[in-house]
Amino acid sequence: MEIPEKISELPKKDERNLLIMYKFMQSLKVRFGQSLTPLLGIALICVLLIVLFIISQFSALSKREVHNPDPNSANIGSVRNGADALAYLSQYGWEAAETPSIKSVQIPDKFDALYQEYSDLQSQQGFDLEPYRSKTVTMYTFRLLNHPAAGTSQSAIYANVLVFNGNVIAGDVVSYAMDGFITGLNPELQEL
Repeated sequence: MEIPEKISELPKKDERNLLIMYKFMQSLKVRFGQSLTPLLGIALICVLLIVLFIISQFSALSKREVHNPDPNSANIGSVRNGADALAYLSQYGWEAAETPSIKSVQIPDKFDALYQEYSDLQSQQGFDLEPYRSKTVTMYTFRLLNHPAAGTSQSAIYANVLVFNGNVIAGDVVSYAMDGFITGLNPELQEL
């Protein structure tokens, strides 16, 4: 059996599927004779093209670049000060006041319902707060300048970056207004 040149350029999995289809076509040729073979061949080629199109679409979606850097991205290194934390925020496209509020906060030993929701939000971003229960961490709080809600009914929008031993362990964007919100650092994340 000879495989056309263009088909041989397909990945091995697709090439295998074409070989199976070819063998199936040969068996139909034997069973039903020459009359049905061209119609079935055209139908199978159409099905194959549709399947390949769907696979390519899913492949393109999975390769789509989302602006969601690795939480402990190597291009930032460790976060030791406000400038490092600001550089980390800028990966998400945030512009912030250069001077953050810096304070020590303790991650609770036991998570109540509200803190569990916060932990779940962090998990969506690739962070895990579980190892930091009872730990004291540094929280850098920046006023965001380019959030879409800035200057609306929200008084101010802030970004918090929580750091333990130089590693970012959590982060959020928050409005403390009466109708406030909290989201992950990635602008595409849903509100909590």
